[in-house]
Amino acid sequence: MMKRLVRFAILYLLFVSLSCSRNEEGPKSKPTTAVKEAVKEVVTQDFKVYQGTKDSLKQSEEKHKSELEQIDKESK
Repeated sequence: MMKRLVRFAILYLLFVSLSCSRNEEGPKSKPTTAVKEAVKEVVTQDFKVYQGTKDSLKQSEEKHKSELEQIDKESK
């Protein structure tokens, strides 16, 4: 998780520095667009992993909660 945060921070700083150094539209716009797409891809990928993990954890918690409720019902 920490590695992803560091990777995101580095890409974000790269993106910001390239965005600030661009004076006008021209040949530099293509690399900047590529950097924007790369940053977007990394952020989106990490977000999807986070969402998947979050959903999986929620399902697991619900499953265990229902199992505990079933055990409680059986013990009574």
